[in-house]
Amino acid sequence: MASQSLLNAQIDQGKATLSALDAAGLDIRASFWVLDDDTQTWRFTVAEPTVDVEGTHALYGRVAQALRGCPDVLPLHEIYAVSPNDQVVSLVRLAVTTSGTAVSGISFTGHAVMGSMVPDMYIYRMYGPALARAAP
Repeated sequence: MASQSLLNAQIDQGKATLSALDAAGLDIRASFWVLDDDTQTWRFTVAEPTVDVEGTHALYGRVAQALRGCPDVLPLHEIYAVSPNDQVVSLVRLAVTTSGTAVSGISFTGHAVMGSMVPDMYIYRMYGPALARAAP
């Protein structure tokens, strides 16, 4: 099955969605489109620490509230929530890092990181706060 191309309209909607989530105060650590290997379709994904503490259901509630009434954003059913510690997020963050407020447009295709192939992605943000250093 041939993969679908990521459309400019999808890129714009992803950017508008991330901006709306930022404006609502969500702590979005990663935001990107990723090509699903099984279906060969693009999924808009956000990584937010709430997932680790309260689960995805709580985050989807906050996302729904943040997007209510916002023009040109993705519908809730097209947004996938993951932990900032998700395996793919953690792996890609080794190769691509942005600021915590970035709304970039980084095409990341055909790459391997640490010997693992990474699915094709279009990255808006890939941020991880600096790790605390142990005292000497």
